[in-house]
Amino acid sequence: MSAGQLFGDAYRTLTDKELIETLLLEGFAYDADSDAARAEARDALDCWLASGLASRRSDRGALFDPVEVMYHATICGVSGEDDFWDRCFVSTLRRFVTDLEQERPTSIQMTYHRRFDMSRTPAGSTRRLRMPLPLTQRYARLEIRPELPEQASTHRLSDGRLEARVTATEAPEITLGAKLEFEVLPKADQTPPEGDLYLRAREGLVVITPQVDALARHLAGINAPPEAAVRAFWDHLIDNFVFNPVHYDQIPPDAPLDWVLESGVYDCQLAAALLVGLCRSQGINGRMVGGNFLYRRSPTNHFWAEIWLDNSGWTPFDFISWDLSRGGEDSHWRDRFFGRIEPRLITECLPGSFTGAIGVPIPPAWHMLRTIKGAGVEIQLTGLDGDCVYRDDIVRL
Repeated sequence: MSAGQLFGDAYRTLTDKELIETLLLEGFAYDADSDAARAEARDALDCWLASGLASRRSDRGALFDPVEVMYHATICGVSGEDDFWDRCFVSTLRRFVTDLEQERPTSIQMTYHRRFDMSRTPAGSTRRLRMPLPLTQRYARLEIRPELPEQASTHRLSDGRLEARVTATEAPEITLGAKLEFEVLPKADQTPPEGDLYLRAREGLVVITPQVDALARHLAGINAPPEAAVRAFWDHLIDNFVFNPVHYDQIPPDAPLDWVLESGVYDCQLAAALLVGLCRSQGINGRMVGGNFLYRRSPTNHFWAEIWLDNSGWTPFDFISWDLSRGGEDSHWRDRFFGRIEPRLITECLPGSFTGAIGVPIPPAWHMLRTIKGAGVEIQLTGLDGDCVYRDDIVRL
C-alpha cells in the first residue's frame, strides 16, 4: 500500500525545516542538538523523496504532510528499502523503554503547561479553558500545584483536569499550568466493572459495526475464554496493520473502526479503540485509557486499552509494541506491553473520566506535531492553515 492511497494533497502544510524538527524527536531524541543528527534527518528526507514521497510546492518552498512522511518512512523500513526507521525510530523508542525500566522510578515530578492561542478570540470575551491532570485514584500520593494566568477570574481543580474561566485580552496566548508530583502505583485500578458501562456498542471511537463483530467472532471462535480471545485479537492487530499517525477528519464518525479495518492503519488511540470494540463484541469488558509516557526525553501523550480479565482485573494492552517489535517481527519486543505497561501519567479513563472540551475551537482538519523543547517536549495542535490551537510544554524533572 502506498502513502498516496491514504493521504491527500491538502495535508501537505509543513516545510522541510519544520518536518526535520519532528524527525529529531522521533529518531534522535538523545542527540537532537548535533549537526550530524540534522544532516542524517535531511538525508533521510531526500531519500524518501527519491523513493516516491510526495510534496507540494508553495511560496514557502516544498510542503510535506507529517502523517504521510511517517507512513512512508515506516513502509520503507518494513519493506527493507532503507534502514532509517529501524535504526533511528525503533532504536530510539526502545531506548526510551529500557532507560525507564532501568530507572525504576517510584516518585515522579513533572511540569505541564498548555498555551492556548487566543488571537482569534475577541478581547473582553470569556472562555472556559481546560488542561489534563492526573487521575487521583491511580496514584498512592499526588500533589498538584496549579499555575494560573492573570486573566483567570475563577478556577477549579477536579479529578483529571484543571479548568479556569478567563477573560481574553490583547495577549496572543493564555497559559494554564501545573507542577505535578506523584508516586506510581504498581497496579492499575482493580474495581470490577458493574452493569454494561464497558460493554457499550457505541462510545466515541468504539463503534461496533457488523464488520467489527464479524471479525471478533472469526478471531475468537466459539466459546473462547476471554484470555484466548484477547490473545487472538492482539496477534491479529499486530500482524495485519501499520502503526502510524492518521488524519482524523478522514475517519467517518459512524464507523471509525471500519475505517481502520479497511485502511490497515491505526494510531495508539484507534488501536486501543479497535481492541476494546472487538472485546466488547464478545462480551468482554474493555475501556480506553489516556495520558503521557514518562520517558525523560519524550513525555508525549498516548492511549492504550484496559481489558477486564477475571484472573488479573483491569489489564493493560498497548500497541506501541508494534513499533517496538518492528511490526511484530521481533519476538522479544512483540509482547512487551501485552498485559502490562510501565509507569505512566494517566489523565483519562473513558468513558467516566476525561478532559472534555478544551475551551477553544479545534478545526476539522489538524496536525499534532511533537518536537523537542529544552529538557522536555512541545506538543502542538495546528490547523492546516498553519494556525496553532494550543501547545503543551511537558518536562519530567
